[in-house]
Amino acid sequence: MTDERLEQTPAGIVLEHDPQSSGASRALTVPELPEDAIIVLPVRNMVLFPEIALPITIGRRGSLSAANEAARREAPIGVLLQQDAAQDNPEPEDMYGVGTLAQVLKIITAPDGSQHLVCHGRQRFRVKQFLRGYPYMVARVEMLREQQATDLEIEAKQNYLRQMAVEALQLLPQAPAEMVHAIQQMEAPGRLADMVAAYMDLEPAEKQKVLETLDLNERLKRVSELLSYRLEVLRLTHEISQQTKESVDERQREF
Repeated sequence: MTDERLEQTPAGIVLEHDPQSSGASRALTVPELPEDAIIVLPVRNMVLFPEIALPITIGRRGSLSAANEAARREAPIGVLLQQDAAQDNPEPEDMYGVGTLAQVLKIITAPDGSQHLVCHGRQRFRVKQFLRGYPYMVARVEMLREQQATDLEIEAKQNYLRQMAVEALQLLPQAPAEMVHAIQQMEAPGRLADMVAAYMDLEPAEKQKVLETLDLNERLKRVSELLSYRLEVLRLTHEISQQTKESVDERQREF
């Protein structure tokens, strides 16, 4: 176990280690971040979308350092999915190229000692270059603007997706009414697609594809296709449940 302490120096940030084995201190000078660079948090099995707030469990040393440094700087952090969830120490080549810039709202330590970040997604980014020399992952990035153009086709696809999402929520037991209201009131088509994808039961790779889809037409189409299959399953499940209930009720009346 090591004892870490962060200090601000004229040369940058100094990360001091106090290994028990040697009893000696050594300093590692960490360079300042370039203007177009951000601290990156590698995550497994989850994708954060813009305008969505989610808790992220952190346990790896590099992730803890990244979270603490972002919180100390009061700076956003880049949430980036790793391609192989089994990788304990992912390298830059193990990461996807598009992630979400997020604001760290709070760091929570659970009763079992595990730590969690509550992050609010802000904007998509694309990695241009990973940088070495930091105790956490750092990358130069390009911020990706949300497409604002709308037309009749986008509006039609947005309405179709909204109708399916509301029906799916109504078929789910104990679906929060606030979620239904939020989807009904959502005006931005890209944000609607992101919200539906974020809360749908999808594989991380499927959510990553939605995150990487910048064209609104394509994103709405992709999310609608993914939701359509799940909606059919929910309809069938509801139908079977109703038939079973009616059968039980009939037997009870006969009894």
